[in-house]
Parts: sequence; structure tokens; C-alpha cells
Amino acid sequence: SPTWTPSATVSASAAPTLSPEQAAARATALAMEPPDPYTPQFTPEGAITAATYFISLFPYVFATGDLDAWKNLSDDNCSYCNTVIHNVTNLHDSGGWADPWGQEITPLEWWTDQEDPNRYVVRTQVVSEAHTEHPGNNTPSLSVETSEGVFLLQIYWNNTWKTEAVQLEEEGESE
Repeated sequence: SPTWTPSATVSASAAPTLSPEQAAARATALAMEPPDPYTPQFTPEGAITAATYFISLFPYVFATGDLDAWKNLSDDNCSYCNTVIHNVTNLHDSGGWADPWGQEITPLEWWTDQEDPNRYVVRTQVVSEAHTEHPGNNTPSLSVETSEGVFLLQIYWNNTWKTEAVQLEEEGESE
């Protein structure tokens, strides 16, 4: 009797097919190098370095879906950090990614918490280049425009730095 081989087309068609250009863009994104690691130090310079490193991870996690370094720097109760983890996980779970983009990160000032000298706030200007996000699930790509903003990062030292909160500063918007 003839042997029956199950068709593989059913499972394959569930995955969205990428055009050669998209497949190449995704491969490039997934191969993005992480930012150079930093050595945590409990100094003002160390706080600035930690905040800068944290921001520099943003394009990396959206391009690659690799959240290890981001999670290591995120406090469990940091809602901004957790939102990024959620969004990156959803994006990559649906076959999506973001094309890598450049950022210009300029620390402006820092201060410590009056009540707790282990808590720093680092005020940083971030300019993000325009880039393309690919949502996956056969959804068309989105263009993300160049953006500029000043962020306040609240970070806490407990043998290493953890980001507790990230906030976009409202005033001082320039055109």
C-alpha cells in the first residue's frame, strides 16, 4: 500500500512570509550588536554611565528581542521598563522587529534624592533617528519619525544600578 506523508504546507502557511528585502532587514536587526557593557560604579559618573547605557539598550531590544541586559537594569516595579518588556515581547512574538536606529544621548545634569543618597536622578537629552518598525502578523511597516526629548531616569544603587522610573520631561519642547 502507498505510504502517506503528511503535508508540511499547513504549518508553514501560518507563518507570515517575508519578502527577500524584509527577510534581509530582519536578519540585520536580529544581528545588531548590543551596546558595549559597562561596569557599575557607585559614583555620579557611574550613575550617568548606567543611565546612558540603559537608554542605549532601547533600539537594541526592539531590533533583537533580547531583553536580558534591559531586565538586569530594570527594577521590578519600574512601569516604563515593564511596558518596554511587554511591547518588545509582543512585537517579536508576532514575528515583528524594529530596524536598528542611532541615538544621540547627552546627559545634562544629575542629582541625588534628599532622603536616600543611593537614589539618583539623571536628566538626559535623547535624539532618536527615524527608523522603520515591522509589526509582524502581515501588518504593513510603520515609519517612526526622528524624535527628541529630555528624559528623567531615576536609578537606585544596591550593589548595582537599577532603573526605578523613566519620565519624559514635558516643558522645553523645541521645534
